[in-house]
Amino acid sequence: MAWFALAIPLLLVGSAAAYSTSSQSVSLSLAGGVVSPGVQSYSIRGGQLAEAWILGSPVSPWNSYLQYSLNAVVSGLTVTGTASFFIMNQTSHWSPTEVKGTIVLDAMTPAVFFPLGCTPGVSCTSEIPALFNGTGTVTFYSGGSATTLSLNMGFESAYLNPFGGPIFFASSGGEIIVVAGYSQARIQWTDVQMGGVAVGTFGGSPVSGAFGMLVNSSEDLRSGFEVDQGVISFFGMSNSALDGVGAFFGHSIIPSGSAVACPGFPPGTCNLTGLQSSGFFSMTTASGGSILGQYSTTWATPAVAFSSNISGLLSSPHHHR
Repeated sequence: MAWFALAIPLLLVGSAAAYSTSSQSVSLSLAGGVVSPGVQSYSIRGGQLAEAWILGSPVSPWNSYLQYSLNAVVSGLTVTGTASFFIMNQTSHWSPTEVKGTIVLDAMTPAVFFPLGCTPGVSCTSEIPALFNGTGTVTFYSGGSATTLSLNMGFESAYLNPFGGPIFFASSGGEIIVVAGYSQARIQWTDVQMGGVAVGTFGGSPVSGAFGMLVNSSEDLRSGFEVDQGVISFFGMSNSALDGVGAFFGHSIIPSGSAVACPGFPPGTCNLTGLQSSGFFSMTTASGGSILGQYSTTWATPAVAFSSNISGLLSSPHHHR
């Protein structure tokens, strides 16, 4: 990803010069994708039990209580965080069963690696997780006795099933398997790098070049709404009047998706979707002009590649004496 700084000419106060501006329309189609997902901070809370198995026995959701939470930070190929859960199943009036667990998260099962098309273990530098994995203690209480086990567990990311789930968590040996909805799931995306190519027209003439973006987003997976802001640059444009850098802000909406089968996931827990984004941008060009405009972006499924249409006006200063 190429980023560059622009030197903006200073206007001298008291100069005898006078300035006027002229405007030309800009219309571009962008095609690109995520180069790096940056730092991802996850916060997930739940939830409504859908189904579960504890030590091989099914648990009825109708007479059970579940509470779980997960907090994790992903940077590059590493994750740090914790997950905890508590389940109480009233098997009879006198014999409740309880399960408590605390897991330290230190590994991931990827949903997608970056850069796109990289070779895992060789050229991949970052990822978005499908599962957060770790090891911790799980205690099973039943009939007045307690058994504590050290278990390896995986927790599905709500990224794979927006609008409340269901998602699942389970131990690798099957001692505990839980499918549940979630009441809260947020991702803070910081310094996500994107890039691609730009083609279109400027003042009625064809232009082409490249673009780069550095994006910060706050995503609420429960509501399907995201707030976006960041920096966008055009460079290597066939008409250098469009080379420039500026800021953008807008929002994204998760559309309803179609359930897809994810290997190893319980049925109904994986519902991959795209994303629809829109907003405004303001850019200063290398020649001292400015571009004001708006954008509309359609993301593929999953939301790691996109096509975008932008339109605006480039205002260029003219110097008169």
